[in-house]
Parts: sequence; C-alpha cells; structure tokens
Amino acid sequence: MTDLEQVEIQIEVANTMRKLRDNAIKLMDNKLFKDVIGEGYFKEEAARLVMAKSASLAPEHEKLIDNMIYGVGALNNYLDAIVERGRQMDAAIGEHEETRDEILAEEMAQAEGSA
Repeated sequence: MTDLEQVEIQIEVANTMRKLRDNAIKLMDNKLFKDVIGEGYFKEEAARLVMAKSASLAPEHEKLIDNMIYGVGALNNYLDAIVERGRQMDAAIGEHEETRDEILAEEMAQAEGSA
C-alpha cells in the first residue's frame, strides 16, 4: 500500500467518525431522544436503580442492578466518546489532507522531472 493510499484511508476513517459524531449530536438534540433516553433512562431509570440498590436484596439481584447501573453509564460514555472522537477528527483531517497534498505534489514533481 502506498503512502497516498494510507492517507486516503485515514481521511475516509476521519470523515466516517465525523459523520458518526454529527449523527449522534442530531440524535441527542432530538426531542424524543431527550424524553426517552435523556430524562427517562439517564435520570429516572438511573435514580430508580440506585434506590433499588439501597433495598435489602439477594446478591444476584444486587449484581443485576449493578450491571444495569453500569449500562446507563456505559451508554452515556459511548455517546460522549463519539462526540470527542469526532472533535479530534476535525483537527486530524486537516493534517491528513495536507499530507495528501504534499504526496501528490511530490508525485507531480517527480513525473515532471522524468518527462
């Protein structure tokens, strides 16, 4: 694989991550998402699970509730990570495009020199 092909793949991956970020932001801004996930899951369900954990429970039920609490945090962390990776790709894609342009310029200079 050539350097140019590697850079093109990096640009494609960066664009895919940025698109995923943009879609996640649109999703999180959606009123239905806010109602169902933002309020219903991240707040109300999380509070219910914490309250349930404070009750005297059998160890297997307590473990189940712990896993459900971790699930709430995991989804929130996943969404945050998508947004952060997309933000990082905003900067990286510029660098990749500069590298691509440099490679193309070198190839054109070499082609002109051999002609």
